[in-house]
Amino acid sequence: MRRPSSLSALLTLLFASALASAQDLPPDAEDVEVSYIYATVMGTGSYKINGRRITMLSIPLTYTHRDMTEDRAGLELSMPVVLGYDTVTDQDWFGQLLEEDLVTLTALPGFEYQLPLHPNWTLKPFGNLGAGHDFAGGETIWMGVLGIRALGTWYYPEGWELRWGAAFQTAGEYQQDSHNRTSFGMLEGGVDLRWTTPLVLADRAVDTGIYYLVQHFLPEWKIDQLRPRKSEVGLLHEVGVSIGLKKPFTFLGVDFARVRVGYSRGSGVRGWTFGTEFPF
Repeated sequence: MRRPSSLSALLTLLFASALASAQDLPPDAEDVEVSYIYATVMGTGSYKINGRRITMLSIPLTYTHRDMTEDRAGLELSMPVVLGYDTVTDQDWFGQLLEEDLVTLTALPGFEYQLPLHPNWTLKPFGNLGAGHDFAGGETIWMGVLGIRALGTWYYPEGWELRWGAAFQTAGEYQQDSHNRTSFGMLEGGVDLRWTTPLVLADRAVDTGIYYLVQHFLPEWKIDQLRPRKSEVGLLHEVGVSIGLKKPFTFLGVDFARVRVGYSRGSGVRGWTFGTEFPF
């Protein structure tokens, strides 16, 4: 197995910013009741689960097992780890990361198979299967995600780049003690426009960009129900900016390339989001 392929250099700093912004959110912000799997799929942010507001930190650990080329498929192995905390009131949050504020811990090992269809297009089937634990409620949750992504990339003169992505995924959970089940599908789409700047960092050109993402959560189906139940989360829109390096640099075997920040709103949810690469 090779070195990690991507991990944000500013992940810790962004989490600190996320915690600070979560404290400033109005009372009705992101006040939607979501299950554990919703929070896991939606990633870093602030959610209300079973009456408890928690802040989620998603750490997207990935390893490139085989690089994709024009005539060979690639394989990436992943270990997304999601930590959930009670709403932070202590400004010394760093010292509390693994102490009594921890509410949920989730790990979903998985894979992404990268199939080159065309010089501009890549198809990416993926899957994750794992479990989480609610330390406050004593609940163990089994989770799974299965889906496919498509990514198109075009390069233009003078350092301009355009990316278009789409995805479909299904996700589900089973709560071991309460026997509650939740499952849903999600359609995603987005565009990402980047351009090269005159800035240089670590002998690498710096580019910046703007992006737009849309997520549509499909109705939940229950095997014992004839009609689908309305999903707890509906349509979400996100706009944001990103900054990165044209060529990643490696430190201690980890690639550092890009960071993005956006604002998400829709279906009773709103707030700041943080991430690394364009999520397709």
